[in-house]
Amino acid sequence: MLYLDPDDIISQSFHHTEVPLPEWEVDIPHWRSYVQHFFAASGEPLSEKDEQVNAWISSNERAAFSDMVATLLPHLAPVVQPQRVKTVLMAHWTPDLHMGSSVVNLAIHQLGLSDCLALAISDRGPDAALFALDGLRDCLHGKAEDGLLLIAEQKSLMYSSPLMERLQPENNACLCLVNTQQRGLRYLGYQRLKTSTDFSETILQSVEHFGLARERLILIGPEKCLANLHESFTTFAVNPRLLCAAPFVALRENWQPGRDYLLMSEHNGWISLCGMSAAENPI
Repeated sequence: MLYLDPDDIISQSFHHTEVPLPEWEVDIPHWRSYVQHFFAASGEPLSEKDEQVNAWISSNERAAFSDMVATLLPHLAPVVQPQRVKTVLMAHWTPDLHMGSSVVNLAIHQLGLSDCLALAISDRGPDAALFALDGLRDCLHGKAEDGLLLIAEQKSLMYSSPLMERLQPENNACLCLVNTQQRGLRYLGYQRLKTSTDFSETILQSVEHFGLARERLILIGPEKCLANLHESFTTFAVNPRLLCAAPFVALRENWQPGRDYLLMSEHNGWISLCGMSAAENPI
């Protein structure tokens, strides 16, 4: 079985990780061509007002996934046993600032890992990290191994995005070490459900599905979802600007021994849920 100790969650928000350099301006035609072809490949026009390459090049808020993850890895390294970690998954919603970088390879090299399965999960919306956590359970099933979940988001794009303007994401990264050594919260699984008018009933069905006890349950998710629950539920609202990392950061900041948890994300009329129980609690 898979476990996640909240103490093995490391996270941080970043204002920036690199200062723009004047010599980068010579690359503006290259990146302008790139983004125009990117839109054309998707069958979408890119208007002059929506192209933001100049602002992207000169932004003082640039933060690359690799830079943020590299900053956090030394804080997680003391609890990582390199010989046990054979799976590294990366999850994100926003695209990386740098084209073609490999964040999973950076983590593997910096932690001295070997013979790792390494994948990235993206373009799912805010539940990419919850889905990746379930993927780690599949990868580690029946193995005496641990796994590493990398999560990162950044705010700088080469083009205007109404979605990004609405989300207002923070540059942030979060690292989670999962284990099969029965340390921390026991992972119970993943659900993706259509939202309904009776949100409390939907959550109660999920509680029953995972075999959780309502009296010791804490729900962690978007405030707009939690507001639709009966007052009898104990809840913690996430910071929505952290996107995929939001439920994991909230778990780290608010977890209490002996409590069970539902981590939640919501997007386009669907909610994703991951169940976790205190290791001392029966399934």
